[in-house]
Amino acid sequence: MSGALQESRSARFAMRCASWAERWFPDSWVFATLAVLIVTVAALAIGAPVTATAKAFGDGFWSLIPFTMQMAFVVIGGYVVASSKPASRLIDICAAVPRNGRSAVAWVAIISMVASLLNWGLSLVFGGLLVKALARRTDLKMDYRAAGAAAYLGLGAVWALGLSSSAAQLQANPASLPPSILAITGVIPFTETIFLWQSGLMLLVLMVVSLIVAYATAPGKGSAKEAAACGIDSTVVVPETPKPQRSSEWLEYSPFLIIVLVVLARDLIGFTFVQLLVHIPVVLLLLWGLGQTLTYFPPIQP
Repeated sequence: MSGALQESRSARFAMRCASWAERWFPDSWVFATLAVLIVTVAALAIGAPVTATAKAFGDGFWSLIPFTMQMAFVVIGGYVVASSKPASRLIDICAAVPRNGRSAVAWVAIISMVASLLNWGLSLVFGGLLVKALARRTDLKMDYRAAGAAAYLGLGAVWALGLSSSAAQLQANPASLPPSILAITGVIPFTETIFLWQSGLMLLVLMVVSLIVAYATAPGKGSAKEAAACGIDSTVVVPETPKPQRSSEWLEYSPFLIIVLVVLARDLIGFTFVQLLVHIPVVLLLLWGLGQTLTYFPPIQP
């Protein structure tokens, strides 16, 4: 029975998909560029002038800056928190739990999904660092490809049912909604979206199904492709915090300014807890400030 499970049909299918993707799947940059080219050709085909098409691309590109900044803060803030000393210790504790490679993949999946309910950026980084921590275990034969895919399950499966759900936050914040949509839907609080019992049931079903898929498709011990075989160096080098060399560098190397910014942000918010959750930029600033409070590395290196 164990041998059949180790080389199950699901696992063999997953390995074939992984092999095909490794050989034929291009980088995401290629998809983004091809999408721009396809839209450009379509615009020209319906009679749009070349200059107008180029101008529309330029104007549209710069209009994405607010969204790009938010996404950057989500990822950067998630990394700062997930790589802090308390989070690193938590990751090491989590990495010691699984007893075999297949259960390690399932463990990454459940941790990623739970973390995504708080913040999808935190889920991505925490899940990735957990995979690398598991890969450092010499007693664990874990397929690195399956574990890496499982780390994306938080963003791929359940994040929209968590606190960082873009749709729920937009609907709960009237300032984020276009007037035309606000006139139709009004403000919809979290109690009528992600906090509904139906949403909780959907979340439970998605997590269970995702967990089963992650476990069933993980290659067994005999077929697992570890990090080294994928060309991944799983070692972690913790940088030493340098000390100031001149008196003028004291503020650069001191966490004082960061702590002041965090205190000011907390002071100036003035929101209730639910209001705080729906103000994305403020949440991102607090996440970044929290990470800077937990661990500090000076922004300027000598």
